[in-house]
Amino acid sequence: MPDISIAVLAHNEAHMLEGALKSVSWAEDVVVVDAASTDATGEIALRYGATVIVEPNRSNLNVNKNIAIRTCKGPWVLVLDADERISDALAGEIRRVIADGSADGFLIPRRNYVLGKWISRGSQYPDWQLRLFRKERARFGEKHVHERIQVQGSVKELTNPMDHHPYPDITSLIQKGKFYAGFEAGLLIEKGYKIGAGGLLWKGFIKPIFRFVRRYIFKGGFLDGAPGLMVAAFDGWNMALRWMMVWEHYHAKKPE
Repeated sequence: MPDISIAVLAHNEAHMLEGALKSVSWAEDVVVVDAASTDATGEIALRYGATVIVEPNRSNLNVNKNIAIRTCKGPWVLVLDADERISDALAGEIRRVIADGSADGFLIPRRNYVLGKWISRGSQYPDWQLRLFRKERARFGEKHVHERIQVQGSVKELTNPMDHHPYPDITSLIQKGKFYAGFEAGLLIEKGYKIGAGGLLWKGFIKPIFRFVRRYIFKGGFLDGAPGLMVAAFDGWNMALRWMMVWEHYHAKKPE
């Protein structure tokens, strides 16, 4: 039995998946849940020796992540996204801590790259991710796309970061922003939140401006140059967009 398994969820990630799988080539067991990809995602995963499971492209990504975890053979699981990379230093640290077994889960600092630049300020780092854990002691919740995995037991922090490349270009920034805004709006509607013109002014315009100023000015996002500006701007835009979607759900008139 392998000491550790890698669980990957991917949908149309042929352009990113190979890099992720190369970064964990030291792992004996890799499970890729292919969420109904229409590109070569599945073929690439098979080429690297992964176990491939085809599932629907569910809006709540955590459902498919749990499927990947259940399929893993090792007692330890590392959850990795297709746009993430594990450095040699982090891989060595992971092997050391699972050998020691001093905790049931480990938080990993994550470096987010936008347009090829590491965004180290503006509340973007260390961006702790709870991704390494004992298989029998952890599962993702399935209510929210950004829910942290729930670990029964002790959790410690690792030192070496993983690298995250979610936005290699402006198109990906817009597409993912719309996806997450839509998911957030759906949750707000499900919980019964409603919003009128006054609320939209506050939550869809004024608060996003405050959020931008806080991250770009007070949290030092301006020190990361143009990519830092884009991240702060799109973060505020995402907040505005979700509330616009909520308003639309209740107030927009559909053409007859």
